[in-house]
Amino acid sequence: MSLQVHPEFAGEFNLTVILLFRHYQGLKFSTARLGFDKKLRDVRLRFVKKPDVSLPELRSCKRSDFTRDAWSGRWIRLGKNDSCQISNDGRYRCLPAGFPCRKPWCEGAVGGLESNGWVYSTHCSFKMFSGETAWDCLKNKWLFFWGDSNHVDSIRNMLNFVLGHPEIPAVPRRFDMKFSNPKNESETVRITSIFNGHWNETQNYQGLDSLKDQDFRELLKKYFSEEDRVPDAMFVNSGLHDGIHWHSIRAFEKGAETAAAFWREVFDGVKSRGLKPPEVIFRNTIATGGYARLLAFNPSKMEAFNGVFLEKMRDAGLVTSVVDNFDMTYPWHYDNRCNDGVHYGRTPAKMRWRDGEIGHQYFVDVMLIHVLLNALCVR
Repeated sequence: MSLQVHPEFAGEFNLTVILLFRHYQGLKFSTARLGFDKKLRDVRLRFVKKPDVSLPELRSCKRSDFTRDAWSGRWIRLGKNDSCQISNDGRYRCLPAGFPCRKPWCEGAVGGLESNGWVYSTHCSFKMFSGETAWDCLKNKWLFFWGDSNHVDSIRNMLNFVLGHPEIPAVPRRFDMKFSNPKNESETVRITSIFNGHWNETQNYQGLDSLKDQDFRELLKKYFSEEDRVPDAMFVNSGLHDGIHWHSIRAFEKGAETAAAFWREVFDGVKSRGLKPPEVIFRNTIATGGYARLLAFNPSKMEAFNGVFLEKMRDAGLVTSVVDNFDMTYPWHYDNRCNDGVHYGRTPAKMRWRDGEIGHQYFVDVMLIHVLLNALCVR
């Protein structure tokens, strides 16, 4: 194993090795009693600058960069306000909104992430969208989301943090609405979101098996068959509810095959009407955090389920782009500071959080919004 740190961040680091499960036991149906969760090593490392060593160039993401199934990125910190306090609305406005990115790590303003300087990059770096540039991309588009309640949070955060609608406190699990640009009412984006945790939007823990319900299948189909247009882009994820529902990875594989076949049929129906099917942005499911690391939707199982579902969707010729939200969330999954266990984008609030502190960090999901916009808008 080799480890490297960019010369800009040379210094001392801790390498901690934790074994969460032994013998792939995280893939079993019931996992809480099987968790090991022991720290095996804690090693102090020093990284030094070597002028004779050059690292690969990190360039801005292009459309082709989103074809990679699994990412291996990093979070780096470009600034820090040590005296930053949570505001009464639960937000951390630690740096000025226009606090700039620094090449090659990102492009635009990192201050809008409200991350106190943290920003994510992978095999390429991302553009941070302003409201103006986001609306330039999204105006007149129709976005379709099919996935778990992390989509619900991401949609709300996109409206609040990027598209200029801080007055929207929440969006439901199932909705179809148009939103206008507050600076130009003639520009709108249509967002449709259908929760897939269960065919009944008030219930949970079916995941891909929600497609067994005929009424649910017909509900999905109607958005692709009853109008003279179809969504421009479809954002897909599944996993958390599947982790509790399916008794084995083989059973989940069958469910993933069924889901991919369903969407292939829907898209073939779109083509038969002479229309272009939407591009599909596959969003890997999160790494569950803190207490949830040992449960039936533990990170070990979610990583495997992500791979299986993506493979089946690719085999059906459905995937345009991949956003590896598992990789993005993994560095923050060891506790609940950035998540409630199963969500990384819960509404900011100056209230006691699951870990006992007041407020929580929400910037991981805000970063995801910008990555999704890169996948959709960068050409």
